[in-house]
Amino acid sequence: MQSPKIMVMGVGNILLSDEGLGVRFLDVFAKDKLPDNVELLEGGTAGLELVHLILDVDFLIIIDAFNANAEPGALFRFHPGDLQVIPEQYEVSFHQIGIVEVLTLANVLGHAPQTLIFGIQPKSLEWGLEISADIEALFPRLKELVLKEIDSIRYEGKFTAT
Repeated sequence: MQSPKIMVMGVGNILLSDEGLGVRFLDVFAKDKLPDNVELLEGGTAGLELVHLILDVDFLIIIDAFNANAEPGALFRFHPGDLQVIPEQYEVSFHQIGIVEVLTLANVLGHAPQTLIFGIQPKSLEWGLEISADIEALFPRLKELVLKEIDSIRYEGKFTAT
């Protein structure tokens, strides 16, 4: 049986400090030896052009800044379908084209991967290339969570149940 193709995508604008945490997380995550069926993608602030990159992916794990008006560093784990029930006052993403639109188009084109999103409440959205120390301190825990999901996919064929 062929291993499912797993993609870990970091998104965000690296020019706005913590808004780029998804991309900065990948820099740390890429230092580890990952299974051959795991691909990393810096999505940056790309929008619909990401669609063709995920069409052959079975499982997609997205890391992004998530504005839930929570304490900086609050970590959220959810599926794209959960976004439809989040109250309007929460800006789910800071990007022009959200991942929901990308996944919807992928579905129309024939294949949207099973998707899980890890969102982190940013501390700072000021101009700057550095991630806040408080946010960067979460990366080891986030790495554990992402690796747990990868293991669950590899051995159980699905995301962890939580």
